[in-house]
Parts: sequence; structure tokens; C-alpha cells
Amino acid sequence: GLLPHQAYWLATALYDDVEQQRAAAKIMQQLYAAFVASGASLAEINPLITTPSGEVKAIDAKMNIDDNELFRHSEIEELRDESSEDPAEVLAREAGLTFIKLDGDVGCVVNGAGLAMATMDLVKYYGGEPANFLDIGGSSNPEKVVNALRIITRDPNVKAILFNIFGGITRTDDVANGIVAATSQFKVGVPIVIRLTGTNEAEAIRILNGGGMTALSDMDEAVQRVVQLVREAA
Repeated sequence: GLLPHQAYWLATALYDDVEQQRAAAKIMQQLYAAFVASGASLAEINPLITTPSGEVKAIDAKMNIDDNELFRHSEIEELRDESSEDPAEVLAREAGLTFIKLDGDVGCVVNGAGLAMATMDLVKYYGGEPANFLDIGGSSNPEKVVNALRIITRDPNVKAILFNIFGGITRTDDVANGIVAATSQFKVGVPIVIRLTGTNEAEAIRILNGGGMTALSDMDEAVQRVVQLVREAA
């Protein structure tokens, strides 16, 4: 925890008055204790004010709770108000997907958060704008792919979709079969470009090309292709 002498040292950097230092140190310790006890990813006081009479007070505060901590905190989970959340993000959570909506027009479906970030950066590099961050994890389950496509295409701004799949433990041919099955169940309505690399990639590309989809192994080429498709749709 935040030890008393550490809190006091911080308070002395903010206040000259001893009583104000003590008040601020107490608030800092309580803030840190609340942060740890609730499993928060963020806890902040803004503003921390000094009244005309010299009192130090926390006037407003904000906390973000880590979703991975909620199983320990049913009392916090009960406070969730889904009506105030983005409907697509609620659907994604229920489907076991990691999804964040953005303002662009290139839908991104990726396995792995690091690859998702790199994909979004590359879309920007080639002049496109990512419409979302969506991580399907290592799954090749067609239902998961359908849910991903359904969530992405709820956004009318999406003009093309890029799958970027790296097959390490995941077999890319399994993912390819999942995509073929998913797109036979769900009419997407916008062009799809699929980039796969790794385990069984040649077989995966054969499966997808045989299903009438554009499948590539080169990431730069795939991103350039999807950005071009978006421009053609504009």
C-alpha cells in the first residue's frame, strides 16, 4: 500500500501548510486503498481543491474497474448499466470478443491484441482509417467469426473488412474453414480481404480462394488491398 510517509512526502510537494499536507496525505492513502480494493485500472481525483477557508477536499472522482477483476466484485458488477454502453461493445462482451469501436471505415478482425494494434497502425500508414479494434483470440469457431462480422457490420461506416490471422498455436486452415462457414451463414455485404500466415497457411489460402474470397499471406499487400477497396466504395 501507499505508506504514510510516502503520502506525506507527496503532500509536501503540493502544500506548504502542515494541516493541508496532513489532509492531502490522508486523501491520497484512501485513494490508493480504494484503487487496490476495487481492482481498478484507474482511480483519479479531479479536482482536488483548497477552499477559501483552507480545507483540502476531493470534489469529483473517476474509477475504471478492470473487467478481469469483476468476478471478485459482484457488488460492483451489479452496478453495470448496459444502457449507457455502446451496444456493439455489449454484444462483443457477451460473445467473448474484445471489441472497441473507432471512427474509420476499415473493419479489422485479428487474433491477438498486439497484432490488432499493428494492423490498425498499418491501415493508417497506407491512408486508411480503422473502424474498430476486434480481437477474436485463437478461436476458429464459425459462430465467433459470425458474431465478429455481425458486430462490425452494425457500423454503416464500414466499407471493407480485413482479417489478419497469425497461426502460431492456431491452425490457419481451421480459421479459414471457420470464415468460409461463417460467411455462408451470414451475408456480410462488404468486401473482405483475408491475410493469413503461419501454420498450414498454404492450405488456408487454398480454402479461402476456393470459396471466392481474397486471401493473401503478405500483411502490407492485404492492408493496401483493403484500403483500395474502401476508396473504390467511396
